[in-house]
Amino acid sequence: MWRGLLTVLTVGIFYGCGHPALDGYRPASLDRPLQSLHENVNASVAAGRKAVASLETTRPVLYLKDRLASVTARLRSAN
Repeated sequence: MWRGLLTVLTVGIFYGCGHPALDGYRPASLDRPLQSLHENVNASVAAGRKAVASLETTRPVLYLKDRLASVTARLRSAN
């Protein structure tokens, strides 16, 4: 558990060091790799958001929404 927490913390620090606001504080040798890491993580997050958003229109999710609506209607009518 501690090893995982330390890994997440370390990656978070490296990600934060790649932020454009910290351009003047990074060593020249680490400038491009840290910027690249920051850009890649941002691109991955954007792709993940698009993937999750596209799940709402898949056939199984639409089926579950219909079933949930019918169950909710039955429960409300029973009261």
